Amino acid sequence: MAFAEQRPKIGVVLGGGGAKGAAHIGVLKALEDLHIPVDYIAGTSMGAYVGGLYATGMSADEIEALLTSVDWDRGYQDRVMRSDRRVREKQQEDRYQVTSELGFGFWELKAPRGIVQGQTMGEILRSTSGSLPVFDSFDDMVIPYRAVATDIENLQPVVLDKGDLAEVMQASMSIPGLLPPKELNDKLLVDGGITDNLPIDVVRNMGADIIIAVDISNEFKKRDELSNYFAVMDQLTDFMVRDNADRQIALLSDKDFLIRPNIRGIKTADFARMPLAFESGYVEVMAMADELAHLGRSTWFQNYIDSKQKRRRQLVPLDELLVDEIRLQNNSSYADDVLLDRLQLEAGQAISSEDLSESVRSLYALDRFERVDYRIEQIDGDNVILLDVREKSWGPNFIDFRFALEDDFENSTDYSFGVAFNVTGLSRAGAEWRTELEYGSDKRIATGLYLPFVKDHDWFSLITAEYKNTDYNIPLFGEEPSLEDIDFFLPATYTDTIFDASFGWQPTLWQEFRIGMRYLSGETEVLGFPDFGIDKRNSQIGYIRYSLDTLDDIMLPKQGNLLELELAASDDNSRFQGTEYEDFSVHMDINWKGAVTYGDHTFMGKAEYGRVRSDFDLRLDPKELGGFLNLSGIPKNSLSGNNKIFTAAIYRYNLMEQDFGLFKSSVFFGGSLEYGGVYNSSDLSFKDVPLYTAGSLYSGITTPVGPLILAYGRTEQSNHAFYVFFGGAL
Repeated sequence: MAFAEQRPKIGVVLGGGGAKGAAHIGVLKALEDLHIPVDYIAGTSMGAYVGGLYATGMSADEIEALLTSVDWDRGYQDRVMRSDRRVREKQQEDRYQVTSELGFGFWELKAPRGIVQGQTMGEILRSTSGSLPVFDSFDDMVIPYRAVATDIENLQPVVLDKGDLAEVMQASMSIPGLLPPKELNDKLLVDGGITDNLPIDVVRNMGADIIIAVDISNEFKKRDELSNYFAVMDQLTDFMVRDNADRQIALLSDKDFLIRPNIRGIKTADFARMPLAFESGYVEVMAMADELAHLGRSTWFQNYIDSKQKRRRQLVPLDELLVDEIRLQNNSSYADDVLLDRLQLEAGQAISSEDLSESVRSLYALDRFERVDYRIEQIDGDNVILLDVREKSWGPNFIDFRFALEDDFENSTDYSFGVAFNVTGLSRAGAEWRTELEYGSDKRIATGLYLPFVKDHDWFSLITAEYKNTDYNIPLFGEEPSLEDIDFFLPATYTDTIFDASFGWQPTLWQEFRIGMRYLSGETEVLGFPDFGIDKRNSQIGYIRYSLDTLDDIMLPKQGNLLELELAASDDNSRFQGTEYEDFSVHMDINWKGAVTYGDHTFMGKAEYGRVRSDFDLRLDPKELGGFLNLSGIPKNSLSGNNKIFTAAIYRYNLMEQDFGLFKSSVFFGGSLEYGGVYNSSDLSFKDVPLYTAGSLYSGITTPVGPLILAYGRTEQSNHAFYVFFGGAL
């Protein structure tokens, strides 16, 4: 040991405890201020993380700056961000917003081994630990280091003394149930706190003469604190952790030191209170300064610092390297070249650690993998990237759900429940078959086959079939819909069967071009008047469509834009009150939504334009207005016509936000100003189109299944309505 001249060798033991582990940094800072060297270090869970960083040669100040800058709650959110998905996947998730992470097989449901899979946490650990190469022995680190995990198969502690530092840290921190076991050295490893939360014996075996152990395990709760199920379960967990910690504490001798910072009231997930834990650790050690004084001498410490800095310079992080070889361990249904193309990595190129992490994030964004891990090894003098891609073990078939509700407390209650079945892995290129079933105010069944042509998924075909049953309101008086007549209408049900085949190109994550043909066959029933309306209709439609989507959220965006353009030509045949009609129509639809945020203030805009040019003003594909933020103040979809003009300016203020780790919830309020209308005749000039002004005030809260919003809307004609909105878009 280079630091251990003619002085006692000092080992530090850091216990597990989540956010309370910031106390360890305070302890290390105090030891530095007291000029006490650290010759060996080991830890469990958060202690393994802090100890691992310290073993790389970082100072306590450097570690504190890292820990306080990391969004630890993000580490428990593996869900791929909307901005990292392709347009088709965004559209699917926008409609089926309840992503269950459930899989299915023949007569069985499957679930993952953890609520989250640890992909984001692994990324955090790797970025903060410095992208170091794989160690043949952790004795080769600046300070010899060990981490402790638990073998979940036999519930025995496992001492980790070599390997990839980030992977070892994560194995020691993998809380069972929340995170899946980490597979290392042919073992399934979970949080070491289950079996050895304070590995004093490990540091003793490393060669320490004097041990400084830092115990941050919880005190047992009093009777009045055991008031609910969660408190009782916490008590049982605390007992298990403290029991094994006490057995280790019994191994301390008279010359060793036990430090117990005052971290009562700081919970395992209280990451916002880490500065308090840091202070507690520092204060506790400084209170023992006289007892520790004999361990610190200026000459010892200066030699220790000099040697530490020298060894740290020799420990070269792989921030940028020339890649000589890429080895892929592909445990998925995708072909190797598909994965490598998505990664955009090639042997012979120089790559930074950040670029490598970004490539891994891009592959993980396919949302078909449980984990995408990598490590860098030097093999026979070559820099080799070892990639491990593991498909979701509960796949390859998945279930998502949909829920949406809008009620105006008077005229209209619209709701929708849905379930989607996605069968993936149908080809090595990533073909998928998706089926959606919906029940509610409207009914819908749809199924589609997605077939990528080439390995990068830029070119694809999509074949779909859909059956839907939709309610519309047909104005009873006059040819043009108006607010004055919204209470006078004929309720009609449109039943349509649609077949669609298209070819598409996806040049970027946020753009999609499609060209296709659609066949529609349907009939209309006017309730109470079976002989009224279009009895039968069919259309052959050719279309081109462009989509651009950079929104960060479809319901409550904070930034980005959504632009959808479609131009279609349709050969229509219909029968109206016994008379046959043939028509050729041209359709143009433009939809835009954008948002920008400054601090807690979000400004959003919407614009929609739909127009049909035809010989007959028959309502073959009605466009609707009405409902919250869609001409607020009137019932949902109470205005319908062939053509539509609508625009809205919307403001939202984020009043407060609470981070629950697995999800965030915010409270907000705002208002809107809206202007628009629908009309049937394509010959109307703009000044003759019936357009109306409306506005709304609203407040709400975000939930894991979508926003819950209460709103009041009013039109310039004094139509008004209260709304409750919950879930996804209807």
